[in-house]
Amino acid sequence: MRERPVTFDLLNAYVDGELDAAQAAKVARAVADDPALAREIAALSRLRLAVADGIDAPAIALPKVAGPRRPMAAAAASIAFALFLGGAAFLSGIDRPTAGAGWLAEAWQAHLTWSAGQAAAPIALIRVRQAGNFANAYVPDLTASRLTLIHSEVRAMAGGGQALLAGYRGTRGCKVSLVVFPARGDLIEALRPFRRDGQEAYGWRVGHLDYLMLSDGMESRRFGLLAESVHAGSRRHAPFDAETRTALRESRDSSAPCSA
Repeated sequence: MRERPVTFDLLNAYVDGELDAAQAAKVARAVADDPALAREIAALSRLRLAVADGIDAPAIALPKVAGPRRPMAAAAASIAFALFLGGAAFLSGIDRPTAGAGWLAEAWQAHLTWSAGQAAAPIALIRVRQAGNFANAYVPDLTASRLTLIHSEVRAMAGGGQALLAGYRGTRGCKVSLVVFPARGDLIEALRPFRRDGQEAYGWRVGHLDYLMLSDGMESRRFGLLAESVHAGSRRHAPFDAETRTALRESRDSSAPCSA
């Protein structure tokens, strides 16, 4: 039997954002050449989103509670069933820190440096900035989630590259960034979560472009739905449909104000 080029543990670490740049690029190349690996990555990503949606408490510093564990047993049974359906056999570390991802650190720096107090960005200016390498970049309308596009710029990245940054401001303290840059081989088409110290991001690839969506302070359930919606919209390169807009609006209305 031919040895599997990428182990499940390596796939799991890739989805958790634990690999360094060289390892992540190796997995991304293997996944691009093997539809079965791509299906496993997609299943793992969906599973992590489902588990995150089922946790009401913050993802960090969860207290250990003594006593009966029946709810956890039920959750474990659900996870096991989902893993069976997805062809996976092991789950670990949903919220482990990301290691060795310089591009992710740059994206966080971009997110933190633009101001949420500025006026709305002119649409014409955004279109101009989408020229060149970003001619096909997808910059969504997030008003259904009560988020207004107020910032747009092309930033210099390490190594001489550039990234398109779109910044959104909410009505209750929310701040969300979408960073688009030429694909570097670290991301794949499936949605990949990154979580660290209360900060959340999701990354994916569409064609020759990589996308990163970032937020600090937005409820995980709401931000996960938002990222899923933008991910799906970017693949179709189309506005949200009515069902998605309704889901985003209801998610916003039922969530707590952002702490960012």
